[in-house]
Amino acid sequence: MQGLLNWQAIRELKFAPMKQNVGGGSAVNWNEIAAMYDGMTKLERASAYELVAAFPITNQDSVLDIGCGPGRLSVPMAKRAKSVTALDAFANMLGFCKQNAANEGVENINFIQKSWLDDDILQTIGKHDVIVASRSVGLGDLKKLHAAANKFVVITCFLDEFASLREVWLDLLQGIKEPLKSPLNPSKNARMFGYNVTFNLLYDLGANVNVRIFDTIYERDFSSPHEAYEHLKFVGEIPSQKEEIFKSNVDKWLISSDSGVKFYRATKSYALWYDVREIKGAFE
Repeated sequence: MQGLLNWQAIRELKFAPMKQNVGGGSAVNWNEIAAMYDGMTKLERASAYELVAAFPITNQDSVLDIGCGPGRLSVPMAKRAKSVTALDAFANMLGFCKQNAANEGVENINFIQKSWLDDDILQTIGKHDVIVASRSVGLGDLKKLHAAANKFVVITCFLDEFASLREVWLDLLQGIKEPLKSPLNPSKNARMFGYNVTFNLLYDLGANVNVRIFDTIYERDFSSPHEAYEHLKFVGEIPSQKEEIFKSNVDKWLISSDSGVKFYRATKSYALWYDVREIKGAFE
């Protein structure tokens, strides 16, 4: 059913850059910053497990994680699912994913280095019970996600008006590698084209869409500020003459804890999922 607004057209405009198959669908060479990304996602490990606990996954399900990165979701999902396919276009990301799976004793993940944007991707990977697109190129094409799922499609990302992983990362490098970004200053219209676009599109098609908002927290306990500074240097090269600037950046997010200090930075994410069986043929 077509609603009052053409949400599909709006969504296609919003995600158009993600549908361009250039370097795995990204303007970023993720091989070059895979170590940083792995370090950042380790800081949000507890939040990732809380997020995955809400997904409609059972021990009978096969799951596809599109743009799996270092396995932030693949590893916890594998502990709940029958199997997980971890798909990523970048070898270094998959390398971290494999290592993190091994560290957690997870053995039911199939690792595939291939772009979700490849024309033959659906033929190559086949259908899965649950399709997950999180902060990745998979967000761009809802029709393709729908076609790959037997049961559920799950979409999750940062809320538009809150800091993303990239902004948390770059805040730690402010004044060190300028210009990196302008300060986070969300427009008053930031919510206009958020998850509501996908929700309304699916609602108009007849799906009963589930949405939950989650705190996404980057955190780790340290015995001292010095230990925090040294650990967080995975964010990038810190020239000796910029050490004090880096420490000042980190200090903004350090709080006292029982063990000494805690790095703590909170933002918010959403998870949206629907049952494809409710709207079979909706995108045909």
